[in-house]
Amino acid sequence: MKILVLNAIKEWIVKKFGEDKWREIAEKVGLGVEQFNPQDNYFSDDRFATLIPTICSSLSLDDRQFIAEFIEYWVTDFAPRVYRFYIKKSNTAKEFVIGIFKMNNYVCKMFPNTVMTKVDYQEISRNTITAVYPSEKSLVDIIAVLRGSAHFFADKFTIKKINPHSVQIKFEKVEEI
Repeated sequence: MKILVLNAIKEWIVKKFGEDKWREIAEKVGLGVEQFNPQDNYFSDDRFATLIPTICSSLSLDDRQFIAEFIEYWVTDFAPRVYRFYIKKSNTAKEFVIGIFKMNNYVCKMFPNTVMTKVDYQEISRNTITAVYPSEKSLVDIIAVLRGSAHFFADKFTIKKINPHSVQIKFEKVEEI
């Protein structure tokens, strides 16, 4: 997951500020410039704690500006492309949705922001998960992800609203004939 975030940060910096700015930041924090080093795949939270101030300092942004701009890039440009990775990696709509929840929650943890919200989910059974979300927008996002998954998986699912901030999602794998 962290390597995805690092790729997104690199891509955003290169597109917005140029290759030289990326090179400067990567060298300061010991990241692979052209390609990430093997140890970058296990980028620790401590290293992230030094990466973000280095980015902000190098780009003359405060923490909030960086997070706001990066999250906008993540949501509008990077994450939709990452969904393809999760589609290929998943065998069912349920696996896909859980992968998206995990990715979303990780990004929210690393970059607290007002655009994305954490979705708490729990697997109730092999075919059922519940999702708790803080806002109506999150419900819309969950439904959009599920509807999108219907184009790639043969699974059927139902969504039952439990209360204003939670749903139960039941998946039913369609048997291939």
